[in-house]
Amino acid sequence: MTDTVVAFPKPSSPGVDQPVRETGVAMGGTQPGRVFFGTGGASAPCAVIEIDKLYSTTEGVGSDVVAALSLLADSIEVLGEARIADQKKDVVTADRYVQRFQANLPGLFALRKIGDGYGVIVNSLHFAFISQRGKPLSFEQLTTVWRVVRELRNAPFVLFERALDYVEELEKCGLKVDPPIISELLKGTEDE
Repeated sequence: MTDTVVAFPKPSSPGVDQPVRETGVAMGGTQPGRVFFGTGGASAPCAVIEIDKLYSTTEGVGSDVVAALSLLADSIEVLGEARIADQKKDVVTADRYVQRFQANLPGLFALRKIGDGYGVIVNSLHFAFISQRGKPLSFEQLTTVWRVVRELRNAPFVLFERALDYVEELEKCGLKVDPPIISELLKGTEDE
């Protein structure tokens, strides 16, 4: 999983605040997504804040980020169950879990105002499933989708350029992420 690292450089002189110059993403193991706040440098002490605490639910307050994190957490869980079922060669159960994930996609799409990168990934996943035309995902495809959704949950404010990297990963595992109409439109221009 990806942890977000926000590093604040040490001021050059005491009492002088400087703007943040360094931020980056550090790869974690299998721990939940966390945000690190520190004073710069990889070895500098940092405070760890889990993403669910950073965007915690408060009664009566509606937040697109909180709603997306909840849907993404459910999606990760059902995709994980699908992977387990697929490894056991239980294709029917795996497909049932994948369909539960697909049921989350409209809700995730409705929250696309979170950011362009987020929207690109959700759109690509939507079109990938449309292009499958009901055909089950291979284990590699299932694992790639699961991993991309995990990464999206840990960093919902993904930059557009980074989102395109995730889309490319989906394509590399054999998923067609472009709307089907695009290929039909391109055929029409090739015929002319």
